[in-house]
Amino acid sequence: MKKTVTLALLFLVASCGVLKKTVKDPYVGSFNFTVFEVDNYGDIPVKLTINKEGENYISQMELASGGDTGNDMQINSTSFNDGVLTIEATASGFDIYFELTVDGDDISGAMMGMFDIEGTRIKE
Repeated sequence: MKKTVTLALLFLVASCGVLKKTVKDPYVGSFNFTVFEVDNYGDIPVKLTINKEGENYISQMELASGGDTGNDMQINSTSFNDGVLTIEATASGFDIYFELTVDGDDISGAMMGMFDIEGTRIKE
């Protein structure tokens, strides 16, 4: 009987170790956001996908309407510093950058420090 109880306790402790929760990077995932009141364009809906390879972040952007911006926008770098995710890109010959903050499932920030950005995580 003692062996059975001891064995049961051993399995209980071992199973708790297996169920240990892994830490998920809050920046990795897909987000829909809107860049508000861009001159000559109005509001621009964008789908942003962020992945992490090793210690580096990689991002991809496409228009939420389904048009891929790959021909118009080249992502040059994606970096994380002091709680802000910075994405530098070139679009139509202009250098642009996004400064984004993720708070749970919400994303906010600015494009070029002038145009507000707000959005949410896409639930997968």
